[in-house]
Amino acid sequence: MQTKNGGYDVLQVQERPDPPVGPGEVRIAVKAAGINFADTMARLGLYPDAPKTPCVMGYEVAGTVESVGDGVSGHSVGDRVIAGTRFGGQAELVTVPEIQVLSLPERLSFEQGAAFPVNYGTAYAALIVMGSLREGDRLLVHAAAGGVGIAATQIARNVGAEIYGTASPSKHDAIRAQGVKHAIDYRNQDFETETMRLTGGEGVDLIIDALGPTSFRKDYRLLRPGGRMVMYGLSEATSEGGRNIPAMLKGLAKMPLATIPWWKSLALMNENKGIFGLNMLKWWEREGSLDRVTEPLMADLEAGRLEPLVAEAFPFERAGDAHKFIAERRNVGKVVLFPS
Repeated sequence: MQTKNGGYDVLQVQERPDPPVGPGEVRIAVKAAGINFADTMARLGLYPDAPKTPCVMGYEVAGTVESVGDGVSGHSVGDRVIAGTRFGGQAELVTVPEIQVLSLPERLSFEQGAAFPVNYGTAYAALIVMGSLREGDRLLVHAAAGGVGIAATQIARNVGAEIYGTASPSKHDAIRAQGVKHAIDYRNQDFETETMRLTGGEGVDLIIDALGPTSFRKDYRLLRPGGRMVMYGLSEATSEGGRNIPAMLKGLAKMPLATIPWWKSLALMNENKGIFGLNMLKWWEREGSLDRVTEPLMADLEAGRLEPLVAEAFPFERAGDAHKFIAERRNVGKVVLFPS
Protein backbone atom coordinates (compact mmCIF):
# COMPACT_ATOMS: atom_id res chain seq x y z
CA MET A 1 0.00 0.00 0.00
CA GLN A 2 1.10 3.55 -0.73
CA THR A 3 0.45 5.33 2.56
CA LYS A 4 1.22 8.82 1.25
CA ASN A 5 3.35 10.54 -1.38
CA GLY A 6 7.06 10.48 -0.78
CA GLY A 7 10.14 8.29 -0.65
CA TYR A 8 10.50 4.54 -0.82
CA ASP A 9 9.39 4.07 2.79
CA VAL A 10 5.79 5.14 2.05
CA LEU A 11 5.23 1.69 0.48
CA GLN A 12 4.09 -0.67 3.24
CA VAL A 13 2.39 -4.05 3.58
CA GLN A 14 -0.98 -3.69 5.33
CA GLU A 15 -4.06 -5.84 5.85
CA ARG A 16 -7.23 -4.78 4.02
CA PRO A 17 -10.63 -6.46 3.56
CA ASP A 18 -10.92 -8.89 0.66
CA PRO A 19 -12.39 -7.16 -2.43
CA PRO A 20 -15.98 -8.24 -3.17
CA VAL A 21 -16.93 -10.07 -6.37
CA GLY A 22 -19.94 -8.76 -8.26
CA PRO A 23 -21.75 -9.94 -11.38
CA GLY A 24 -19.47 -10.20 -14.37
CA GLU A 25 -16.35 -9.93 -12.22
CA VAL A 26 -13.40 -12.20 -11.54
CA ARG A 27 -11.35 -12.26 -8.33
CA ILE A 28 -7.73 -13.21 -8.87
CA ALA A 29 -5.26 -14.66 -6.38
CA VAL A 30 -2.24 -12.60 -7.38
CA LYS A 31 1.03 -14.44 -7.93
CA ALA A 32 2.88 -11.49 -9.49
CA ALA A 33 2.10 -7.81 -10.06
CA GLY A 34 3.86 -5.47 -12.46
CA ILE A 35 5.42 -2.14 -11.54
CA ASN A 36 5.08 0.60 -14.13
CA PHE A 37 6.51 4.08 -14.46
CA ALA A 38 3.07 5.42 -13.47
CA ASP A 39 3.43 3.65 -10.11
CA THR A 40 6.73 5.35 -9.40
CA MET A 41 5.35 8.72 -10.49
CA ALA A 42 2.28 8.22 -8.29
CA ARG A 43 4.49 7.51 -5.27
CA LEU A 44 6.18 10.86 -5.83
CA GLY A 45 2.86 12.67 -6.21
CA LEU A 46 3.50 13.40 -9.89
CA TYR A 47 0.74 11.30 -11.46
CA PRO A 48 -2.56 13.21 -11.42
CA ASP A 49 -4.69 10.18 -12.38
CA ALA A 50 -3.57 8.11 -9.39
CA PRO A 51 -6.09 7.43 -6.59
CA LYS A 52 -5.86 9.45 -3.40
CA THR A 53 -3.59 8.03 -0.74
CA PRO A 54 -3.66 5.76 1.13
CA CYS A 55 -4.19 3.45 -1.84
CA VAL A 56 -3.10 0.23 -3.50
CA MET A 57 -1.41 0.81 -6.83
CA GLY A 58 -0.79 -1.66 -9.63
CA TYR A 59 -2.06 -1.86 -13.19
CA GLU A 60 -1.49 -5.51 -14.07
CA VAL A 61 -1.32 -8.91 -12.47
CA ALA A 62 -0.86 -12.60 -13.15
CA GLY A 63 -2.35 -15.31 -10.97
CA THR A 64 -5.13 -17.83 -10.67
CA VAL A 65 -8.88 -17.29 -10.62
CA GLU A 66 -9.98 -17.44 -6.98
CA SER A 67 -13.71 -16.90 -7.52
CA VAL A 68 -16.12 -15.60 -10.16
CA GLY A 69 -19.31 -13.58 -10.06
CA ASP A 70 -22.66 -14.31 -11.66
CA GLY A 71 -22.62 -14.32 -15.44
CA VAL A 72 -18.92 -15.12 -15.84
CA SER A 73 -18.52 -17.86 -18.43
CA GLY A 74 -15.05 -17.48 -19.92
CA HIS A 75 -13.00 -18.24 -16.80
CA SER A 76 -13.22 -20.77 -13.99
CA VAL A 77 -11.71 -21.12 -10.53
CA GLY A 78 -8.11 -22.25 -10.81
CA ASP A 79 -7.47 -20.85 -14.31
CA ARG A 80 -4.10 -19.21 -14.89
CA VAL A 81 -4.78 -15.65 -16.02
CA ILE A 82 -3.35 -12.20 -16.60
CA ALA A 83 -5.33 -9.00 -16.22
CA GLY A 84 -5.18 -5.26 -16.34
CA THR A 85 -6.28 -3.88 -12.98
CA ARG A 86 -6.32 -0.08 -13.16
CA PHE A 87 -5.12 0.20 -9.56
CA GLY A 88 -5.32 -2.37 -6.79
CA GLY A 89 -3.13 -4.99 -8.45
CA GLN A 90 -0.32 -4.98 -5.91
CA ALA A 91 -2.27 -7.09 -3.43
CA GLU A 92 -2.93 -10.75 -2.66
CA LEU A 93 -6.43 -10.52 -4.14
CA VAL A 94 -7.85 -8.21 -6.78
CA THR A 95 -11.26 -8.09 -8.49
CA VAL A 96 -11.62 -7.01 -12.11
CA PRO A 97 -14.31 -7.12 -14.81
CA GLU A 98 -14.13 -10.31 -16.85
CA ILE A 99 -13.41 -8.26 -20.00
CA GLN A 100 -9.99 -7.38 -18.55
CA VAL A 101 -8.95 -11.00 -18.01
CA LEU A 102 -6.87 -13.04 -20.48
CA SER A 103 -5.58 -16.59 -20.26
CA LEU A 104 -1.91 -16.97 -19.31
CA PRO A 105 -0.12 -19.39 -21.64
CA GLU A 106 1.18 -22.44 -19.79
CA ARG A 107 4.71 -21.86 -21.07
CA LEU A 108 5.00 -18.54 -19.23
CA SER A 109 5.70 -17.92 -15.56
CA PHE A 110 3.44 -15.70 -13.47
CA GLU A 111 6.25 -13.13 -13.36
CA GLN A 112 6.34 -13.05 -17.16
CA GLY A 113 2.57 -12.77 -17.26
CA ALA A 114 2.66 -9.69 -15.04
CA ALA A 115 5.13 -8.14 -17.49
CA PHE A 116 2.73 -8.35 -20.42
CA PRO A 117 -0.51 -6.27 -20.33
CA VAL A 118 0.69 -2.69 -19.85
CA ASN A 119 4.14 -2.84 -21.46
CA TYR A 120 3.11 -4.77 -24.54
CA GLY A 121 -0.20 -2.92 -24.84
CA THR A 122 1.63 0.41 -24.70
CA ALA A 123 4.20 -0.74 -27.24
CA TYR A 124 1.55 -2.02 -29.64
CA ALA A 125 -0.49 1.19 -29.34
CA ALA A 126 2.59 3.31 -30.02
CA LEU A 127 4.10 1.22 -32.81
CA ILE A 128 1.13 -0.22 -34.67
CA VAL A 129 -2.02 1.77 -33.89
CA MET A 130 -0.44 5.22 -33.83
CA GLY A 131 2.92 4.63 -35.49
CA SER A 132 1.76 2.44 -38.41
CA LEU A 133 5.07 0.59 -38.27
CA ARG A 134 5.81 -1.47 -41.38
CA GLU A 135 8.47 -3.88 -42.56
CA GLY A 136 11.66 -2.03 -43.44
CA ASP A 137 10.82 1.10 -41.41
CA ARG A 138 13.53 2.63 -39.27
CA LEU A 139 12.47 2.77 -35.62
CA LEU A 140 14.19 4.56 -32.73
CA VAL A 141 13.27 3.23 -29.28
CA HIS A 142 14.37 5.30 -26.30
CA ALA A 143 15.11 3.41 -23.07
CA ALA A 144 15.27 0.23 -25.13
CA ALA A 145 16.21 -1.88 -22.09
CA GLY A 146 13.12 -0.92 -20.08
CA GLY A 147 9.85 -2.81 -19.92
CA VAL A 148 8.15 -0.97 -22.79
CA GLY A 149 11.46 -0.78 -24.66
CA ILE A 150 11.91 -4.57 -24.65
CA ALA A 151 8.27 -5.09 -25.64
CA ALA A 152 8.54 -2.56 -28.47
CA THR A 153 11.75 -4.12 -29.73
CA GLN A 154 10.21 -7.58 -29.89
CA ILE A 155 7.07 -6.35 -31.67
CA ALA A 156 9.12 -4.29 -34.14
CA ARG A 157 11.48 -7.21 -34.74
CA ASN A 158 8.49 -9.39 -35.67
CA VAL A 159 7.24 -6.68 -38.05
CA GLY A 160 10.65 -6.57 -39.75
CA ALA A 161 11.68 -3.03 -38.81
CA GLU A 162 15.27 -1.78 -38.56
CA ILE A 163 15.63 -0.94 -34.88
CA TYR A 164 17.77 1.74 -33.26
CA GLY A 165 17.80 1.78 -29.45
CA THR A 166 19.23 4.03 -26.76
CA ALA A 167 20.58 2.48 -23.55
CA SER A 168 23.59 2.68 -21.27
CA PRO A 169 26.60 0.73 -22.59
CA SER A 170 26.24 -2.11 -20.07
CA LYS A 171 22.82 -2.94 -21.56
CA HIS A 172 23.79 -2.97 -25.24
CA ASP A 173 24.32 -6.71 -25.48
CA ALA A 174 20.92 -7.29 -23.87
CA ILE A 175 19.02 -5.04 -26.27
CA ARG A 176 20.86 -6.45 -29.28
CA ALA A 177 19.72 -9.91 -28.17
CA GLN A 178 16.11 -8.68 -28.37
CA GLY A 179 16.46 -7.31 -31.89
CA VAL A 180 18.08 -3.85 -31.72
CA LYS A 181 20.40 -3.52 -34.71
CA HIS A 182 21.97 -0.19 -33.75
CA ALA A 183 22.63 0.32 -30.01
CA ILE A 184 23.28 3.96 -29.07
CA ASP A 185 25.08 5.00 -25.89
CA TYR A 186 22.92 7.91 -24.78
CA ARG A 187 25.19 8.69 -21.81
CA ASN A 188 28.32 9.38 -23.86
CA GLN A 189 26.87 10.14 -27.30
CA ASP A 190 24.37 12.65 -28.58
CA PHE A 191 21.64 10.35 -29.84
CA GLU A 192 20.55 12.80 -32.53
CA THR A 193 24.04 13.07 -34.00
CA GLU A 194 24.65 9.33 -33.78
CA THR A 195 21.32 8.40 -35.35
CA MET A 196 21.90 10.79 -38.21
CA ARG A 197 25.35 9.28 -38.72
CA LEU A 198 24.00 5.74 -38.74
CA THR A 199 21.25 6.63 -41.21
CA GLY A 200 23.51 8.60 -43.55
CA GLY A 201 21.73 11.81 -42.65
CA GLU A 202 18.28 10.50 -43.62
CA GLY A 203 16.70 10.04 -40.18
CA VAL A 204 14.09 7.53 -39.09
CA ASP A 205 10.42 6.75 -39.70
CA LEU A 206 9.16 6.31 -36.14
CA ILE A 207 10.35 7.26 -32.65
CA ILE A 208 8.80 6.29 -29.32
CA ASP A 209 9.95 8.33 -26.34
CA ALA A 210 9.07 8.31 -22.63
CA LEU A 211 12.07 10.37 -21.53
CA GLY A 212 10.81 13.92 -21.58
CA PRO A 213 10.89 17.32 -23.24
CA THR A 214 14.67 17.55 -23.56
CA SER A 215 14.66 14.74 -26.10
CA PHE A 216 11.40 15.56 -27.90
CA ARG A 217 12.82 18.38 -30.00
CA LYS A 218 15.75 16.23 -31.11
CA ASP A 219 13.33 13.42 -31.93
CA TYR A 220 11.33 15.69 -34.18
CA ARG A 221 14.43 16.72 -36.11
CA LEU A 222 15.31 13.06 -36.65
CA LEU A 223 12.07 12.26 -38.46
CA ARG A 224 12.36 11.97 -42.21
CA PRO A 225 9.34 12.92 -44.40
CA GLY A 226 6.34 10.84 -43.35
CA GLY A 227 7.93 10.20 -39.94
CA ARG A 228 5.94 9.81 -36.74
CA MET A 229 6.81 10.44 -33.11
CA VAL A 230 4.95 9.05 -30.08
CA MET A 231 5.46 10.65 -26.65
CA TYR A 232 4.27 8.52 -23.75
CA GLY A 233 6.13 9.58 -20.61
CA LEU A 234 8.21 12.11 -18.70
CA SER A 235 10.95 10.23 -16.87
CA GLU A 236 13.06 13.39 -16.66
CA ALA A 237 10.91 14.34 -13.69
CA THR A 238 12.56 11.70 -11.51
CA SER A 239 16.08 10.84 -10.45
CA GLU A 240 17.74 8.04 -8.51
CA GLY A 241 16.80 9.84 -5.31
CA GLY A 242 13.16 10.26 -6.23
CA ARG A 243 11.57 13.53 -7.26
CA ASN A 244 13.94 15.71 -9.31
CA ILE A 245 12.43 19.15 -8.80
CA PRO A 246 14.86 21.14 -11.00
CA ALA A 247 14.49 18.65 -13.86
CA MET A 248 10.72 18.56 -13.43
CA LEU A 249 10.38 22.36 -13.54
CA LYS A 250 12.75 22.59 -16.47
CA GLY A 251 10.82 19.88 -18.28
CA LEU A 252 7.43 21.46 -17.66
CA ALA A 253 8.75 24.81 -18.87
CA LYS A 254 9.90 23.15 -22.08
CA MET A 255 6.69 21.23 -22.75
CA PRO A 256 4.93 23.94 -24.82
CA LEU A 257 8.00 24.25 -27.05
CA ALA A 258 9.18 20.65 -26.95
CA THR A 259 8.12 19.76 -30.46
CA ILE A 260 5.96 21.96 -32.65
CA PRO A 261 4.07 24.85 -31.01
CA TRP A 262 0.66 25.77 -32.38
CA TRP A 263 1.93 28.71 -34.44
CA LYS A 264 4.12 26.36 -36.48
CA SER A 265 1.25 24.23 -37.75
CA LEU A 266 2.01 25.25 -41.34
CA ALA A 267 5.63 24.11 -40.88
CA LEU A 268 4.34 20.80 -39.55
CA MET A 269 2.32 20.29 -42.71
CA ASN A 270 5.20 21.32 -44.95
CA GLU A 271 7.59 18.93 -43.21
CA ASN A 272 5.18 15.98 -43.50
CA LYS A 273 5.67 14.76 -39.95
CA GLY A 274 3.28 13.54 -37.27
CA ILE A 275 3.30 13.81 -33.46
CA PHE A 276 1.23 11.66 -31.11
CA GLY A 277 0.72 11.67 -27.36
CA LEU A 278 -0.12 8.41 -25.60
CA ASN A 279 -1.60 7.97 -22.12
CA MET A 280 -2.63 4.34 -21.63
CA LEU A 281 -4.79 5.07 -18.59
CA LYS A 282 -6.88 7.55 -20.59
CA TRP A 283 -7.08 5.01 -23.41
CA TRP A 284 -8.20 2.38 -20.92
CA GLU A 285 -10.85 4.66 -19.40
CA ARG A 286 -12.31 5.47 -22.80
CA GLU A 287 -12.42 1.90 -24.18
CA GLY A 288 -13.07 -0.01 -20.97
CA SER A 289 -10.25 -2.49 -21.56
CA LEU A 290 -6.90 -2.95 -23.27
CA ASP A 291 -8.33 -5.49 -25.73
CA ARG A 292 -7.54 -3.45 -28.83
CA VAL A 293 -3.83 -3.43 -28.00
CA THR A 294 -3.40 -6.80 -26.29
CA GLU A 295 -5.65 -9.23 -28.18
CA PRO A 296 -3.67 -8.88 -31.47
CA LEU A 297 -0.54 -10.00 -29.60
CA MET A 298 -1.89 -13.14 -27.97
CA ALA A 299 -1.07 -15.49 -30.86
CA ASP A 300 2.57 -14.35 -30.85
CA LEU A 301 2.67 -14.64 -27.06
CA GLU A 302 1.31 -18.20 -27.21
CA ALA A 303 3.77 -19.17 -29.95
CA GLY A 304 6.85 -17.73 -28.24
CA ARG A 305 7.41 -14.95 -30.76
CA LEU A 306 6.99 -12.56 -27.83
CA GLU A 307 8.86 -13.32 -24.61
CA PRO A 308 8.32 -10.98 -21.63
CA LEU A 309 11.65 -10.35 -19.96
CA VAL A 310 11.67 -9.98 -16.17
CA ALA A 311 14.60 -8.05 -14.72
CA GLU A 312 13.90 -8.95 -11.10
CA ALA A 313 11.03 -9.95 -8.81
CA PHE A 314 10.71 -8.46 -5.31
CA PRO A 315 8.39 -9.54 -2.47
CA PHE A 316 5.73 -7.03 -1.43
CA GLU A 317 7.77 -6.25 1.70
CA ARG A 318 10.55 -4.89 -0.54
CA ALA A 319 8.40 -2.72 -2.80
CA GLY A 320 10.54 0.29 -1.91
CA ASP A 321 13.66 -1.56 -3.05
CA ALA A 322 11.89 -2.39 -6.31
CA HIS A 323 11.10 1.28 -6.92
CA LYS A 324 14.70 2.19 -6.14
CA PHE A 325 15.94 -0.50 -8.55
CA ILE A 326 13.89 1.15 -11.31
CA ALA A 327 14.89 4.70 -10.35
CA GLU A 328 18.55 3.74 -10.55
CA ARG A 329 17.97 2.46 -14.11
CA ARG A 330 19.30 -0.98 -13.18
CA ASN A 331 16.62 -3.03 -14.87
CA VAL A 332 16.73 -4.77 -18.21
CA GLY A 333 13.07 -5.61 -18.74
CA LYS A 334 10.21 -5.59 -16.25
CA VAL A 335 10.34 -5.33 -12.46
CA VAL A 336 7.56 -7.20 -10.67
CA LEU A 337 6.31 -7.76 -7.13
CA PHE A 338 4.98 -10.96 -5.57
CA PRO A 339 3.13 -11.74 -2.31
CA SER A 340 5.33 -13.61 0.15
